[in-house]
Amino acid sequence: MYLAFSSPQQVVEDLNAATADDPQPVWMLCVADRHGEALPELLDACRDQGIRVYGGLFPGLIHGAGVKYEGIVAIAFPAVSQLAIADLSEGRVAWREPLPDIPANGHASFHLLIDCLAPNITGLMDDIYNRYGSRLVCYGAGAGYHDLRALPSVFTEQGYLQDAAVMLVTPLQARVRVRHGWRRIAGPFVASRTHDNVVQELNWEPAASFYRDLAAQQSADFAASPVYPDISAIYPLCIAKEGGEDVIRDAVSETDSGDIVFLSGVAENSVMYLAHGDEDTLIAAACQAVDECSTPDAIRHCFISDCYSRALNFGGNFHLELEAVQDALRRFCDATPEGVLALGEVANNGGQYLELFNKTFVVALTHR
Repeated sequence: MYLAFSSPQQVVEDLNAATADDPQPVWMLCVADRHGEALPELLDACRDQGIRVYGGLFPGLIHGAGVKYEGIVAIAFPAVSQLAIADLSEGRVAWREPLPDIPANGHASFHLLIDCLAPNITGLMDDIYNRYGSRLVCYGAGAGYHDLRALPSVFTEQGYLQDAAVMLVTPLQARVRVRHGWRRIAGPFVASRTHDNVVQELNWEPAASFYRDLAAQQSADFAASPVYPDISAIYPLCIAKEGGEDVIRDAVSETDSGDIVFLSGVAENSVMYLAHGDEDTLIAAACQAVDECSTPDAIRHCFISDCYSRALNFGGNFHLELEAVQDALRRFCDATPEGVLALGEVANNGGQYLELFNKTFVVALTHR
């Protein structure tokens, strides 16, 4: 449900009023980043009232076919759900509590929110997947501010968490699908020198100039353009993935030495391509993801993790994608799509590796 961020007491009253039939749930709170400074007061009020919450700050929120840049999207999970916190540092993933196992009947799903600027996110993905393997069904988002300011962005009722991720393990099942609609237009080439999310060389040449030359071959207007935001918005790079859509990587800055900084990690020697898409291909991909989710029974809610930079690509036409997604969903259920404009999109449907995607659309239908 969508809540106005009016006052901490009003939000607490709204949460309590919504739980009359489901006492003591765990609330996921997706909060618009404009409320970052005011959030601690709300968390104090939740803690004082015994309300369990976790969540993140995001550049925008999705409710139905609209985007909100203020307020909260709140989703309740069963009281028996278990929350785990991971502290992230270079080369280390430290869980504050033992992670629960998946029940023998397989009825569980994972919801993961990550500080998008935390170190070692790739290590976190590997750690979670190595623990659960193909039994893992997971969805979520990278949290953070729209301008990528270096402030904590994930939290529980105990307060903000620095360089961390929060993961909820719930007995609800989930059907998760991920699509993006970008297609290869040039390549292949090799990420020949990288360090985590920094690519220093492409095809053994300085990464930024190589990337800029590729874009200029498509349009001379990009010959002197910055990697971010100009080139990466129109011609993102992608990592080759056989048997499925390539994994898009979102460039967010260029260093003085000509390196490219990406929102997510790029493994050294990855095979990469230049990609391109338009409104039609991106909308079609989002609708395909929804269609592939269809027909689970007893749907509780629909969570959308849609990339913030993808929304920027649409500009004033982003509502077209959300309207198409809502129409596709209504063909088989009456759930309202709710979620976030994410800084990285988390998805795994039990048949693929756990990834933090970029410029991608993720949909998760939770059901009993």
